[in-house]
Amino acid sequence: MDKHGWLFKASLLSIATLTNAAAAVQVTVPMIMKDLPNQSQASIELLMSVTSFGILLFILLSNFLTRLIGNKKTVVLGVAIAVIAGVIPMFTENYAVLLASRFMFGAGVGLFNSLAISLISIYYEGKERDRLIGFENAAAAAATTIFTWLVGYLMSFGWHMTFGVYALGVIPLIIFGLFVSDKTPTVTGAATSTVSTQKPKLNATMIGYGIFMFILFVTYFGMTVKIAPLFEQAGYGTAAEASLISGISAATGFVAGVIFGSIKQILGRYMIGLGTLAGAVMVLVLSMSQNLILSGVAIAVYGLAFGMAVPAIYSAVAAKTDEASQNLGSTILLVAVNMGVFLSPYVFQLIASAFGDTSAIFSMRVDGLLVLALAVITLVTASLQKPERAPKPVHAK
Repeated sequence: MDKHGWLFKASLLSIATLTNAAAAVQVTVPMIMKDLPNQSQASIELLMSVTSFGILLFILLSNFLTRLIGNKKTVVLGVAIAVIAGVIPMFTENYAVLLASRFMFGAGVGLFNSLAISLISIYYEGKERDRLIGFENAAAAAATTIFTWLVGYLMSFGWHMTFGVYALGVIPLIIFGLFVSDKTPTVTGAATSTVSTQKPKLNATMIGYGIFMFILFVTYFGMTVKIAPLFEQAGYGTAAEASLISGISAATGFVAGVIFGSIKQILGRYMIGLGTLAGAVMVLVLSMSQNLILSGVAIAVYGLAFGMAVPAIYSAVAAKTDEASQNLGSTILLVAVNMGVFLSPYVFQLIASAFGDTSAIFSMRVDGLLVLALAVITLVTASLQKPERAPKPVHAK
C-alpha cells in the first residue's frame, strides 16, 4: 500500500478517533447513580476517571510492548481491547465489572495513544508530517464531537445504550489492520528497518516539551472546568449555556488541525509561542468578560490557538528525534498531558488556598497568567534559536 495514498493516510489517522473518546459518556453519571443507589457519587465518578489511570499506565507500557510485538500489532491489540471493554457496560450493572471495563478501556487506548502520533513521524517527514499531525488532531476533535452528540441521542434509551458508541471503534480496527503495513524501527534485521540497531534515546527536547505540556494541560483542564462556575458567578450565563459555548472550542480545534500544516509554514519556530500567547490572552479576556458573546469569541479563539500549539509541540519533538525514538517522544508528551489533567484540580486548589480566593474568576486569571508565562518563555527561546538554513545547491564543475 502506497503510504502517500489517501486510503493509507485515512487508515493511519483513523485510530486518533478513539484517543479522546473516554470522556464522551461522562454526562451519564447522574443516570448511573439512579440505577446504582448503593454506590456513592464518588464511586460513580470513579467510573469516568479510572480510564485516565488506565491510559497513563499503559502509555508507559506501550513502548516496551512495541519492542516485543511491533507497532502494528500493538495498535490492533489496543484498539481491540478498547472496543470490547468499551461496550461491556451495555450489558451489566455490576459495579466491579463496570469499573474493570472502564479501566481496561483506558488500558487499550493507552497502548496505541502514543503510536497514533509517532507512526506519522515514522512514515512521513517535513511538510507532509506536519500536515498529517494537524489532521490527526482534527480527526480526534471531530470524533469527540460526534461521540458526544451520539451519546446525547442514545441517553433517551438509557445509560447502558450510550456505551454502544464505542462499537464504532471496529471501523478503525478493520481499516488500520487491513491497510497499514508494519514499520517498527526496533525490529532486528536490515531487511525490515534501516535503524534496526538503534535503541530509543531520551533527549532534551522531549524533556523540555514534556514539562511544557504538563503545565499547559494543568491550565487547559483548569480553564475548562471553571467556565460554568465563572458564568454563574459573573451572573451572565447558566451551566447549560456554558456547556453549549464550550463546545465551540472543539469545533475551532478541528479547524486548527485542518489548517495546521499551512500555518506552520508561515509561523515556523514561533508557532508554539504565538499559539500559546493567543490562548493566554483569550483566557484573560474570558476572566473579565461580562456577556456570553464575548465569552464565546474568547473560547472560540482559545480553541483555535490551543489547536495550533499542541500539534506544533508534537511536530517539534518529532523533528528533533530519530526514528527509533519517535514512540518514546510521543509517550513522554502523553504522560505529561495525562499527569497535567490529573493534577490540575489539586494545583488550583493549592493556589486558591494560598491566596485565600476560591472564586472561578480568580482561578481563571491565575490560569491566564500561567499560560502567558509559558508563552513569553517560548517566544524568547524561539527568538534565540538560529533559523534552519536550506542546504546550498551543489553545482557540477
